[in-house]
Amino acid sequence: MLLPRFLTAVFGLPLILFTIWWGQIPFLVMVFGIVLLALYEYYNLAECASLPVFKSVGLVCGGIFSLGICFLGTSLAEEWGSPIRSVFLPLFLAFTLALFSFFNFFSRKKENAFIALSLMWFGNFYVAWTLSHLYLLREMKPEGLYYTYFLFFVIWALDIGAYLGGIRFGRRRLSEYISPKKTWEGAVVGSVTALGAATLCKVSFSNFLNLTQTLILATVIILVAQVSDLSESLFKRNVGVKDSGNLLPGHGGILDRFDSFLLTTPLYYYLLVFFLNK
Repeated sequence: MLLPRFLTAVFGLPLILFTIWWGQIPFLVMVFGIVLLALYEYYNLAECASLPVFKSVGLVCGGIFSLGICFLGTSLAEEWGSPIRSVFLPLFLAFTLALFSFFNFFSRKKENAFIALSLMWFGNFYVAWTLSHLYLLREMKPEGLYYTYFLFFVIWALDIGAYLGGIRFGRRRLSEYISPKKTWEGAVVGSVTALGAATLCKVSFSNFLNLTQTLILATVIILVAQVSDLSESLFKRNVGVKDSGNLLPGHGGILDRFDSFLLTTPLYYYLLVFFLNK
């Protein structure tokens, strides 16, 4: 188990770090691919539970939603007029809600329309909307590159620390039902490791936030990332599967690998906006 996990990290982490550093179109492509693959796995989880889903329609909607956030929230949209930018996403949401409600009238299983539409919209917000904040984070001024690195380094340190700490010291389960392998000891070791990574980031490249702000952000990331991780684990437990997919050897699926980012990324982004505009 450790070898596939290690090999995936050896090849995957440098690619992610390089794409974050490059930014622009390569970063857009990476995040957009993550969004679509994670959304695809979300719909697969729903199908495993024999729940009605509009997978194809949901993927198209989620993809457009993600690109809308990117193009209207980053420098790629600078040539657009501000009135168009300000109404595009609300207009898109209103249009798609009407369109897919209309789509239900022609569905063969009309008795499941409410559940299918609810699952589709929840998936688009739970996956596409949250992860698409990575576009906005990377474009933040003055140092979106370093803000993005900070988020990834803290979450990765949390995951690695929790994994190794759980193996070495794990005794008491965080939640026997949700995730039997996660322990309080692992969570504590992971949190300490993540705080250390945040402090190292502050010393190395973070010149726009003071130490107090850095530690506040790190603490929020640590707490919310673990809740986000457990939320995805709960969904998997509900449908009776271990992993959301098998694309990443030793890690499961894309949704498994980025589950800690789901709830964390938008909250981290808006906290940064608050701190930088005080």
